[in-house]
Amino acid sequence: MSILHVLSTAAAILAVLAPFPDFWRIYKTRSTGSVSILPVVLIFCNCYAWVMYARQVNSIPPLFVAYAVGMLASIAFGGIYYHWTRDHAHIHKLYGAAFYILAGYTLYYSLGTSGATNQSSEQVENTLGAVSGLINLALYASPLERIKHVIQTKDASTIPITISAFLLVNGVVWVLHSIVEGDMLVLIPNALGVALCIVQVGLYVVYYPRKAAPDTLTTTTSFPV
Repeated sequence: MSILHVLSTAAAILAVLAPFPDFWRIYKTRSTGSVSILPVVLIFCNCYAWVMYARQVNSIPPLFVAYAVGMLASIAFGGIYYHWTRDHAHIHKLYGAAFYILAGYTLYYSLGTSGATNQSSEQVENTLGAVSGLINLALYASPLERIKHVIQTKDASTIPITISAFLLVNGVVWVLHSIVEGDMLVLIPNALGVALCIVQVGLYVVYYPRKAAPDTLTTTTSFPV
């Protein structure tokens, strides 16, 4: 395994484990606070899609390994959140939507790889990669959910800067990896993701919450609601 493969695997694993501090805090305080479950749902969807894509293109390390770990981690995070939140209906709605999306993805995977769609292996791989890339891009964009609030209040305390920073590093590494491998389906969403993360980090620097109250500071790495 090349050094780039090792770095790509490590970066992806760190990115999907980035929510750990917030969910450890949920476990310790027995409260979800301002943490949102949406990014965790997207992490699971993203990891599932890339695991299926990795199987098709035979990219066991780094894609399959990294995102298999991410699937397990997101299940654990989701379980912790579900146990301590009072808004179970919202979780059911999000995971219900995720189920239908991934069910459709899995159905296409089964039909495409079995030849039922009359597509070549390359065409199936391109379709799977394109859908995976869109889900990946949604994950990168999720911290921008409250960008309007940040600009209006000039307070970036709701930006999950730890998550954004890890996603930025992950995106840069995967851009380099995809350039070397010549995989445009991985390159494009990660390049766009890097741009989104730069915006997030830039907003955090511009609207750094220097005067935030103690209770607010404890949620600077929390996901936007």
